[in-house]
Amino acid sequence: MKNENKKKNIQRSNMLEFAVAIVIIILVSLISRYLFVRLDLTAEKRYTLSPSTKQMLKEVDETVLFRVYLEGSDLPADYQRLQNETREMLNQFRSYNRYVEYEFFNPNDFKDDQERLVFYQKLAQKGIQPASVQTQTKDGVMQQVLIPAADVIYKGRETSIQLMQTQQYLDQEQTLNNSVQDLEYVLANAIHNLSMPEKPRIGFLLGHGELERGALYDIQMSLYESYSMENVVLNNDINALTGRNRNSQDSSMSFYNKFDVLVVAKPTTTFTDQELYLIDQYIMYGGRVLWLIDPLNADLDSLAEQSQAVAIRYPLNLEEMLFSYGVRVNADLIMDIRCRPIPMAVGMVGDKPQIKFIPWYYFPELVPVSNHPIVRNLDLIKTDFVSSIDLIDNDIDKTVLLQTSEYCRLKNAPAIVDLNDGKEEPDRRLFNRSNLPVAVLLEGNFNSMWRARLAPSFTELPEMGYRDSSSLTRMIVISDGDMIKNRFSYKDNSSYPLGYDYYTQTMYANKQFILNCIDYLAGNEELMATRARDVKLRKMDVMKVKENRTRYQLINIGVPVLLVLLCGGIYLLIRRSKLQSKKK
Repeated sequence: MKNENKKKNIQRSNMLEFAVAIVIIILVSLISRYLFVRLDLTAEKRYTLSPSTKQMLKEVDETVLFRVYLEGSDLPADYQRLQNETREMLNQFRSYNRYVEYEFFNPNDFKDDQERLVFYQKLAQKGIQPASVQTQTKDGVMQQVLIPAADVIYKGRETSIQLMQTQQYLDQEQTLNNSVQDLEYVLANAIHNLSMPEKPRIGFLLGHGELERGALYDIQMSLYESYSMENVVLNNDINALTGRNRNSQDSSMSFYNKFDVLVVAKPTTTFTDQELYLIDQYIMYGGRVLWLIDPLNADLDSLAEQSQAVAIRYPLNLEEMLFSYGVRVNADLIMDIRCRPIPMAVGMVGDKPQIKFIPWYYFPELVPVSNHPIVRNLDLIKTDFVSSIDLIDNDIDKTVLLQTSEYCRLKNAPAIVDLNDGKEEPDRRLFNRSNLPVAVLLEGNFNSMWRARLAPSFTELPEMGYRDSSSLTRMIVISDGDMIKNRFSYKDNSSYPLGYDYYTQTMYANKQFILNCIDYLAGNEELMATRARDVKLRKMDVMKVKENRTRYQLINIGVPVLLVLLCGGIYLLIRRSKLQSKKK
């Protein structure tokens, strides 16, 4: 009788434990719907949203729908990873705001070919182009048409985004990693753009031999989704940069800037005094400028037919203006031991030239030097014939963003550039300069360049609206006009990515740096934190995998099984000891 009672008590105890476990599981499930907790143990915090993204998601007050066209059971491994990472990122967005919704749609899931064709045509009108991918299978090579893109719908507005970057000069693994790295920025930026009533305006200055569309193609395409862009020619037009409104009652004038950011990309001809005045007053009214200035006309193409060239000063007439703002871009060329190589003929093998990569000291590789958001976590920046910058002592706050290495030298204008400079071992006694500023951020209340000089008569006209000091504003001065330039082929009308080195096939961080500069100048610095995420590509050692394949297989298969058996054995021992103690 006592044994039967003990058995019933044990059964009741087991049933009670089971019921409690079920209740706990249900409660945890219910709580998890409203409480989101995650531990991110990755080195680069890839599963942690940036503070700016979290803040933006808190402000989403209507349903935002992501319609992702990356779906299917037979996706290649790379695209499967991109699909999983996209879903994971959208789940993170949704954990901070329940208005975030998403759906994955298979664009090939059409029974009717005509419907599929119409669907593809609609996508093409949105700027979404299918990707043709070849996948190796057991039966051979399979051709697939994939659409790594998404539509984003918010507050009655719609935009389309590409999830897979188009970087044809990088291998598939690097391209995928860069795409995963930028997912948070791409998705968050889509919401940000749809939330803005009007895009910030960027003016690209023309009329002084500046870089034109082909050389600026990649940066302008990258800015397209977030900014409204326009080419602006001063031509002594007082309304080119700053607009004017006249009060009908008292005929007084009010002034406003037409552009949030003005980009001056490698001018080569002279600015007139009136044009300088228009830029100066644009700044005095709070305008922000990205200066990319080449003081000397050095160019590698000039050495194509002869081994030497003389670099002389461009007649820009910008020296006094920049000096009044707080910097001097010197008429010199920097030679830096830390530099990019270029291919050069070093001899002959038979009747063919022997080509060898040699260090080209006129192409320094620059390292970001501050912890400022513009350059935080950035990789190396490539430059072509860069000059030094002096910082002038005034009331403007100055932050050096990029500088040279500890071993460099200067060649003052007129500077002789000789191809043989790269063939000789550098003399450390000549490379005696270090850490020369190349890109500088200026912030504060700037004084007009006309404040300390005799102003032209046109400045006295009421419609000119002269100011001798600015409101709080900022500008960035870079002493290399080519830093924003992408390589462009006019033969087939194609461009290389900004930052891509054609000779070494290496990607530098030029585009991210320029985008960060413009975001910061335009007041969108919060978005830079999401773009600065660095997801490291951890590749397997193929040789180690081959040599230790059996060991890794045993570890991956055997260890989990042994752990399960061990845990099961411990559980049985504990349960047996409990039963024996109850019998006693």
